Amino acid sequence: MRGQVTKRQRDKGIKWRRGTFTHLFLCCLPVFIPVLVHAGTSQEYFARGNQAYESGDYQSAIGLYDSSLAQAGSAAALYNRGNACFKSGQVGRAIADYNRAHVLAPADRDITNNLEFARQYRPDKTTAVENPLVRLSTNILRVLSYSTTRLLAGLLFFAAFATLALLFVTGNRWYGLSAIVPGVLFLYCLAATLSWRADINPARAVVVVPEVTLRSGPGDEYKEMVVVHDGLEVTIASRRANHVLVQAPGGLGGWTPAASVEVIFPAR
Repeated sequence: MRGQVTKRQRDKGIKWRRGTFTHLFLCCLPVFIPVLVHAGTSQEYFARGNQAYESGDYQSAIGLYDSSLAQAGSAAALYNRGNACFKSGQVGRAIADYNRAHVLAPADRDITNNLEFARQYRPDKTTAVENPLVRLSTNILRVLSYSTTRLLAGLLFFAAFATLALLFVTGNRWYGLSAIVPGVLFLYCLAATLSWRADINPARAVVVVPEVTLRSGPGDEYKEMVVVHDGLEVTIASRRANHVLVQAPGGLGGWTPAASVEVIFPAR
């Protein structure tokens, strides 16, 4: 489990004139006070969650991490909540949180390792073997987080566009050569963003009850198809009333109560 995140030290190299700083501070104070309060509250809940986790009170830890994440989302809080869920026997919810944390911090090996371990621990194991070339390309594209690649894609697009505009205005070929680097990096970030979007599909879900029967229709009166267990990752294909039609790897599928699954990345 992670320890409490430490505050970053102030950059001592930046100097402000006293009058300018005071005026700017007073103008921005109404904006930053709620942000600072939320950040402080989030860290307080996070620290208390860590204490509850270390004492073995995993249910209390989960509730405190919930409160921390309600104030500000972080990979550390998601990772720790996933650990607390796993320790309390909630494999599906742990897998959901590890997936969420991975999107925020894809380079964190602890998150990746715990996700793979939890997947091996669940009763319903998939036998499909991922293509090594697909896995390699995915790892290359997901070096940076989704939010980072999306931001960089926008910045690099404007950088390449501005450089090309200078080429047409001035006729200087140097600007054309200078546009190659941001252009190539833009294409990489665009591909990475699209790769992440496939992963954060709001149709992705995970079974969060110990056992549930998938049926041929949305109700207990329909034929039983297959029994699945906590931790199985599925895709929601359709919704009807309080039921969802889910599909799992290997061709499994059927209708189940909506409360038996948790959407990993809810639509915003």
